Amino acid sequence: MKIDPEKVPVMKSFCSTCPFKPDGKGRWQDPKLANEVIVRTLFKSHQICHGTEGENREPRFRCKGAFEHNLEIYRRLGLDDLIK
Repeated sequence: MKIDPEKVPVMKSFCSTCPFKPDGKGRWQDPKLANEVIVRTLFKSHQICHGTEGENREPRFRCKGAFEHNLEIYRRLGLDDLIK
């Protein structure tokens, strides 16, 4: 399924199941899954927030954690002006 990322907003806060959500010590709640998402999406796609999908798995929001992590990498590479 091809999705126009400009039509799917980024979550304003982490959903309860977000692997990027910081725990009490500021570490990702599920580092293994977060790293799998990074490998799958960096420079390739956007991660849809599975915690907010509808019954028909319709994309309602992009994952805040994946978006912010990948955006930081794009910034460091000087590519952040390409991100929407």
